[in-house]
Amino acid sequence: MTILKSRSYIATNPRFALTSAAVPKLQRGQMTKVYDSLVPFPTERRLEELAERCTGQEYERTYKKPIPPKEAPIFLRKSILYHLKRMKERGIISEA
Repeated sequence: MTILKSRSYIATNPRFALTSAAVPKLQRGQMTKVYDSLVPFPTERRLEELAERCTGQEYERTYKKPIPPKEAPIFLRKSILYHLKRMKERGIISEA
């Protein structure tokens, strides 16, 4: 299934899991925080759980510009999905 950033897709609260216990080379910052939120292998995590775990790692501090509080929850999830899609393309994660 394709990872989308639409509100309807976000509402389904999809699950994701790492495909391997091996640690891949990742760009630093947001992608690393998303990866760290998926650890340990082979745990499946729902998008909402990833959002909570990323928030605990101060994910929002990596934004280049401030996000209005009203838009922050959906912006966070779309940002996480962007990185999950890139990781899926590299075979690092799968959608459960």
